[in-house]
Amino acid sequence: MSRKTELRADLHRIGYELSGAHLTREARCGTFNTFARIMRELGYGIQAASQIGGRHLQAFTQRRTSEGIAARTLANEMSHLRAVLKHIDKQGLATNPAYNNRALGIGRGSRLGTKQPLSDDAIRAFQQRMERLGRPSLGVLLELQRSLGLREVEAIRGGQMEPLTRWQRELEEHGSVRVIAGTKGARPRDVHPANVGRALAAVRAALAFLEASGQRYLVTRVDGAGTTGLKQAISVYKNVCDRAGIQSHSARYAFAAERMQAYRAEGFSEREARAATSLDLGHGDGRGRYVASVYARSL
Repeated sequence: MSRKTELRADLHRIGYELSGAHLTREARCGTFNTFARIMRELGYGIQAASQIGGRHLQAFTQRRTSEGIAARTLANEMSHLRAVLKHIDKQGLATNPAYNNRALGIGRGSRLGTKQPLSDDAIRAFQQRMERLGRPSLGVLLELQRSLGLREVEAIRGGQMEPLTRWQRELEEHGSVRVIAGTKGARPRDVHPANVGRALAAVRAALAFLEASGQRYLVTRVDGAGTTGLKQAISVYKNVCDRAGIQSHSARYAFAAERMQAYRAEGFSEREARAATSLDLGHGDGRGRYVASVYARSL
């Protein structure tokens, strides 16, 4: 192993030992790669996490700030590094006030949402583009996210024959679905779509594609073939959405806004509507204010 990659490899080894949901682990890996790159570019010859000191943390935050990285992103990156330090018994450095976020010049940042809900027109435009490219199932996948408020991984893993068949039955019988695969922190949740008919149509369209194609996932490659596994399916879907100028996570914003309005119309108080919407999104009933400020800010 080259000296260039020793620090990165050690950080990834420790990251593997840390607990966390899939998305948390993925974010940590990005932080570790960035930290190792910056240490190398700045000429710090450290090859292991045990060699990280306060000056390295200071240098890292200064470089990231100069690169225009937002305060909240940098705060998350520092939390990843502190988790590593605590894991290797360097709690003193991890908790040292001289190297907390304020001392390092990291502002608190804003938790107000910046994404806008994905409009139905934008979804239709994406679907039409996928039709022209011979990849209509990707448009179906985006509609699953919109109609059920799913994250990318939840939609891709849920967009398989077995969960889709169950979702169809649950929507027909109860007007809700149980989301299990791909959830953050492996926490199953019940989703109560405001528009059950739309959700049913999306599920049925997904089932029809899988039945006709015999593929495992709704994600198809450029040649029309199915993806070989979950990791490739996620990568392909992200890349296609990026090229189309679509942030698929914004479909959850549209779902949240619709769901919150529906709860209000049903007679829920503002606090109850926020809490119920938070549960539908998988954030827990104690994050209603967060959901309102991030997902449904336009209401």
